[in-house]
Amino acid sequence: MKKYISFLILISVLVLAACGETSSTDGNKGDKNEPMKKEKAAEAKLLTNEEFEKMFSDPKKYKGSEVDFYAKIFVEPERDSDGTYLQAYANNNDERNIIIMIKDPDIDVAAEDVIHVKGIIKDVFKGENAFGGQITAPAVLADTIEKSDYQTAFSPAKETIDVNEEQNQHGYKLVVEKVELADQETRVYVKVLNESEDKISFYSFNTKLVANGKQYEEEMNYDANYPEVQSEILSGVGTEGIIAFPKLPDDLDTFQLYFEGSSDNYELDFEPFVFDIKK
Repeated sequence: MKKYISFLILISVLVLAACGETSSTDGNKGDKNEPMKKEKAAEAKLLTNEEFEKMFSDPKKYKGSEVDFYAKIFVEPERDSDGTYLQAYANNNDERNIIIMIKDPDIDVAAEDVIHVKGIIKDVFKGENAFGGQITAPAVLADTIEKSDYQTAFSPAKETIDVNEEQNQHGYKLVVEKVELADQETRVYVKVLNESEDKISFYSFNTKLVANGKQYEEEMNYDANYPEVQSEILSGVGTEGIIAFPKLPDDLDTFQLYFEGSSDNYELDFEPFVFDIKK
């Protein structure tokens, strides 16, 4: 369950943490404290992936550490003149709730965006979520936030097979551009072009992947929000998207992709579009 946090508290936590970088508790002692600040900055280190995961169990222990991670924003950002404030979950895990501030009120991010964050753990938030549950979450002051995508962030390809093969039946063109093999899934990049005079149809759920005598069906990945090939395609129109299947065995050398298509011109006969894929 996503842990929504009051942004009134969130903003005060992060603004105070950010202001702490440049202000001291005693103006007359500012110069004396400066060497200490530089020393602490020099001690900051980038957390490894393993350390980053451990950090969520005890964020306070890692305060001041550098972080470099991917996350998905799950509520609309809040903004004021000091910056933008985000609630996200890291590493595609809704148990990894994290709070992020960046000193840029105009940064172009929104709910459901996947982002790449580099910054410093500035503080630890403790309080209640919108459902009354207790929550402890790291608060990160980001140096940079860049938009990314699900594939890059959470399911990187271990191997990419460039196919770039086109088949054409009656002006119905189907192109397999590439196949990505990842630890979690198999992604097929497909393009359909209608160069006929009639409307054509394509349904991704009719697609099959066949390997070693086993048939795989499309596997919807709702977290990824992949672009979908449109199901009804007008004359002169093209559409493209990603069709996801389960992970394939690592020792697999070849497999086949089967696609079905149809036209509003019922006098035309279509055979399945069959692609032989070799790693």
